[in-house]
Amino acid sequence: MQVRDAAEALFIACEMEKRAIRLYERALAVFADGSCQEAIRAILMEEKHHLARFAEMGGGTPGFERAQLLAGQAAEVLFSGGLVEAQRKGAFESVLRLYEFAAEEEKQAAARYEEYADSLRGTASTAFRQIQTEETGHLKKLNEMIRALSRNAEE
Repeated sequence: MQVRDAAEALFIACEMEKRAIRLYERALAVFADGSCQEAIRAILMEEKHHLARFAEMGGGTPGFERAQLLAGQAAEVLFSGGLVEAQRKGAFESVLRLYEFAAEEEKQAAARYEEYADSLRGTASTAFRQIQTEETGHLKKLNEMIRALSRNAEE
């Protein structure tokens, strides 16, 4: 399905961020006693910041049918397996594993945004480039945290 304009691009980005927020909110509830609580909260705050940023960029709400199709497209990209898949991948075994899991999801999202930007023209392409830049920045932060935790583990 072809994204028509910047508003639809931003709608997809917002849907992806909402999926991330729901996953991390559920993780806080399910893993309430786990060692990853602080890290989950930090990632959750970052995802909420992204959602606010993308909404602020002007994402509109398409008609119901179009919104369902776009939301389905977003669901295929980020956290497609939800909390169960994250747990299966060991995301909540340690803070390091959580950051690695989150980084992999961010990497996939940034790559998808880049694909969208490359395949589109005009405002939709521009919007996806901006979104990709935001996600790449988040990925960079996560990778820095992964490196710091890995160095600390080696010491």
